[in-house]
Amino acid sequence: MNRIQQGVDPWRHHGQMRALAEAAHSAADSFHWDLYDSYGLGPEVLGPLAGRDVVDIGSGTGQCIAHLVQEHGARGTGVDSSPAMTELATDRYGATGHLTYRTADAPRYLAQNAASFDVCLSRFGAACFTEPHLLLAAAAMALRPDGLLVLATMAEHADHQPATAHCQPSPCRLVQEDGSVRMVARWVLAESRWRQLLGTYFDVLDVERLANPRHPGRAVATYLIRARRTRTPTCDRTASPPPLMSVPLHRKPGS
Repeated sequence: MNRIQQGVDPWRHHGQMRALAEAAHSAADSFHWDLYDSYGLGPEVLGPLAGRDVVDIGSGTGQCIAHLVQEHGARGTGVDSSPAMTELATDRYGATGHLTYRTADAPRYLAQNAASFDVCLSRFGAACFTEPHLLLAAAAMALRPDGLLVLATMAEHADHQPATAHCQPSPCRLVQEDGSVRMVARWVLAESRWRQLLGTYFDVLDVERLANPRHPGRAVATYLIRARRTRTPTCDRTASPPPLMSVPLHRKPGS
């Protein structure tokens, strides 16, 4: 999630609403990768998880990583920049063994925990709200050789406008508890751009476009992306990723 600045947590109200929506569910409940949690495959796309170290970046209310620990035997870490999200997750799932929640910027946390994880996932989390060059470089650092990166991110904008071919964020409205709106940066990128960005550090295994045909109205499509960490990162001649800590972790639209 976007970095918390000046002690203000713009994700608090969103987290509270998500927690209410999830109140009838538990860590035993599985999940899907589309935007509506209703269509396509579930955790099986991550492969066998028993005894493996898994990090969920932008873990939100914590249910996804809690499920992977409780039902699939993973050793899990949930990372979110929102203190409110971490508090909600810890209050509900913190007693689960082999599961930890951390409040931290995802790129910084990943870079500080090199070669610590077998699987890194972002389910509409940090991969949507963090500068992609920065995040993917950090994810490559945190994954062990042949580690798996799995991203679920919007394949088009909420109004069905096409995803952008340029690595630029779009403004995203985030309603606050008092009814005001905060604008945060969200990256909604075309498949070709994701493949280019990933190619520096990963072998892309597959990119699947998910859209539930039974969704009322027209579903906003999701990209489900799986990529394997390469042993030796390749040089991307078409883009120059910034040094890991040399640019702001999150950019506002138009900055």
